[in-house]
Amino acid sequence: MKVALIGRGFSSSWGGAERVAVNLTRAFVRAGHEVDIYAERIDEAEAILEGVTITKVPTLRVVSSLRHLSFNKNVRRLLQGKDHDVVFGLCQFYPLDIYRASGGVHDHWLRLSYPNPLQRFFKYLISPVHAVICALERRIMRRENHTFIITNSNLVKGHMQSYFALSDDEVRVVYNGVDHETFNSSVKEARAKVRAELALDDGELVLLFVSNNWKRKGLDTILRAMAKLQGKKALKLVVVGRAKEREKKKFIRLQGSLGLKSDAVIFAGVRNDVASLYGAADVFVLPTKYDPCSNACLEAMATGLPVITTNDNGAAEFIDAGKNGYVLKSWDASDELAVYIDSLSDANLRAKMGEGAVKAMSGRTWEVTMRETLALLEAVLDEKRDRC
Repeated sequence: MKVALIGRGFSSSWGGAERVAVNLTRAFVRAGHEVDIYAERIDEAEAILEGVTITKVPTLRVVSSLRHLSFNKNVRRLLQGKDHDVVFGLCQFYPLDIYRASGGVHDHWLRLSYPNPLQRFFKYLISPVHAVICALERRIMRRENHTFIITNSNLVKGHMQSYFALSDDEVRVVYNGVDHETFNSSVKEARAKVRAELALDDGELVLLFVSNNWKRKGLDTILRAMAKLQGKKALKLVVVGRAKEREKKKFIRLQGSLGLKSDAVIFAGVRNDVASLYGAADVFVLPTKYDPCSNACLEAMATGLPVITTNDNGAAEFIDAGKNGYVLKSWDASDELAVYIDSLSDANLRAKMGEGAVKAMSGRTWEVTMRETLALLEAVLDEKRDRC
């Protein structure tokens, strides 16, 4: 089988869809398939893979909307005359055979972020890239432009069916995997060392938040919940991820206005040793406004951390409330979050829930993800043979 894999980026070090592109490519090659990569950004370290041809797609970088449109146009041009059996997309491109919608439904995210239609209208005017992405999604969802849509949670499958009236047969759920060699309970071996590095005391309950989008992932909700618990217990929050200095200062001001001490929040920045931070923490918290399926939540559970997140995160589908974590009714439910954090000050409960979290993740591997994805490639070929 010859597969064309379309993605905006191709790298195992960038994370997200870029890393998935590399993982999928290696899985396809191991299964005996030829793979042609078409991507705008390519990590040179990944550029030489046996059995793989990589083509860098030129784009117009003047504005983001033109970048998306020119990417689509140029990929279609590059695919002309090629004899691919399956076209597999990791970004908004059409026509294709399989579209992996790892970013969820863009229109849904916009409606959550800007519930007022007038707000959304002005957002489209100011940032036309959002209108372009929504238009590309609608084109992909036309029956003639896809065979299967892959989502990484039932949450996103429901959104796909709600917004685009897709059938159960068209939308298949393939959850993300977890790298269990990196994310496992052995990360706790570095707990004392990492805590000392971050000036965290043994008696402190340490919350961990990992994200590069602090506003959408609910950092302010965590700060408000912490303020409600002030004086009741020794509580610290470690924030991992990048943010613009202006945004960081905004959260520091909020921290001060809530009466939280300056050392209550540790801004750890971007870290290459995130796994060791899972080992140093006691609870993972992500009160996100919208997340198709947070890899960070799955990784945290695999290391034995109880996870607190929201109904609007596909990763919540792995949480059995009260047994391996908690699920908030909404992203801004700081009162509810405070109650859950308070309950997890009990070390015995944390340990029991951590064991439940590891168990929930035990069968969720990238090998399973790749096997389920490869099965869909075969289904595409079967459907094409049936049409002949």
